[in-house]
Amino acid sequence: MRTTTWLAIDPVDTLFFRGAESMEAGENHEVDTMFPPMPATITGAIRTAVLRQKGIAPADYQKDPETWQRQYPLLGMPNQPGFDLLGPLFQAGENLLLPVPAHWYADLPESSKMEWNKAYPVQAAAVLDENPLGFAGSVAQPFWVRQPTGSDMKDLNSWWTTLASFPALEEGQKGITFVSNPNSLQAGEAAILPASSLFVREERVGLALTPQRTAKEGHLYSAVHVRLREGVSLVAGIHSEHPCSINDEGILQLGGEQRVCRYRLRAHLDLQGKDAGKHLLALGPVELSALPPEFASAPRASGKLLRIGGWDMAKGFHKPMSAWLPAGTVIAHRRTNEISPQFLTI
Repeated sequence: MRTTTWLAIDPVDTLFFRGAESMEAGENHEVDTMFPPMPATITGAIRTAVLRQKGIAPADYQKDPETWQRQYPLLGMPNQPGFDLLGPLFQAGENLLLPVPAHWYADLPESSKMEWNKAYPVQAAAVLDENPLGFAGSVAQPFWVRQPTGSDMKDLNSWWTTLASFPALEEGQKGITFVSNPNSLQAGEAAILPASSLFVREERVGLALTPQRTAKEGHLYSAVHVRLREGVSLVAGIHSEHPCSINDEGILQLGGEQRVCRYRLRAHLDLQGKDAGKHLLALGPVELSALPPEFASAPRASGKLLRIGGWDMAKGFHKPMSAWLPAGTVIAHRRTNEISPQFLTI
């Protein structure tokens, strides 16, 4: 039986997760960040933490992975860990925060006129089963907001929401409260928050280094780091049929410069989907090519695809670039058998 063990992750300082931009001199002077990080980044940090806690040198693991896998099956093989990573999500106080579904829209004023701690109308778009207007696009059946409450409905891409917002929207409440301070949330409150309330972006300027670790003359670069707001943690789930061989608390090293984070295991997080939902919500980025065929052809609402590479531990070389659906992607599909653990039925 597969179970999920949740980790609450608290960075000691800023974090840096670069995307697919080149850092070669003369190509890009600014390197943006991708946050929350990709699941594979946290997966690698967890496996590295297990190796460190068990006193296993990474080179010894790569030399004879089958032996270590038998002893600690959570490690898996170099090209396939022994678990799936759920999320990452956020947590503020007692509230778990999920990505707002990509088919949710809100009647919001301009950002300068936004009133916080106020309820605004939120509507879920539905699949346009019939297409009398002859729309054409990247999907055959687009999502459509029927009878919108406003003339300029805005998508909520990159916003985050509490679990209580899902039944609130389904029950037809007049609005959901938009909150700018996660620490003001009440337990079980239906609320939607901007990403800027959970973390801030900090630009850092650095010097390129020579192999001797001295500064390269004229080689400046700018990178974007992120800092979690006070009271906000990253949350990730280890979904596996194997025993969780990581310590109850410890250190993870994440992202560029291997920034130090404290982690602790959470006893339980209530993240159960509906038994008879009409849609699937991606809790974190999902690789497009890994979707079941019936998912790939189903109507979906999504933000821009993410183009991601990475490092192949087994080959000791870069992975080819692949396309990923972002967190919050919604797929209009009903599936009675076990769905992919990265999706929540809503």
